[in-house]
Amino acid sequence: MASGLGLNSSRQTTCLRLAYSAPELDNSTIEELRRLTLAATKALPFVKLRANDQPLWRPECYWNVRPTGKKQLDLELGQAYARKAIAAIEVDRNTALIGFIIQDIIHDAVVNQRGRLSHVALGFLNKISQAVGTNAVRD
Repeated sequence: MASGLGLNSSRQTTCLRLAYSAPELDNSTIEELRRLTLAATKALPFVKLRANDQPLWRPECYWNVRPTGKKQLDLELGQAYARKAIAAIEVDRNTALIGFIIQDIIHDAVVNQRGRLSHVALGFLNKISQAVGTNAVRD
């Protein structure tokens, strides 16, 4: 050391060097991130995303559906939506999805349908009920 700096060689301390190494990415980490982004949920045709949606944001509304006014067509549409929702639950591993959808179905019934469920909602709930009943029997 230079003597002009006023450092005493007996009082020198060693400097600690810190290094950070990010953990290796593995498939479980990637899958967990994919699950948190709810990609399959956000791709559902009846889910309304927020403006300028970001990967970790929740959708604005989980039930954004306009009935056609044709009973049979609306029932079939609701059943098709239920099949897609079940597939999204499996892909995203998001069992809370059905609860969010039902909550928004009820909100839609109160606000837009004067307290009545639309035929699309009835078709959806019918198919979901069948799926729940089938799974309950298998277990």
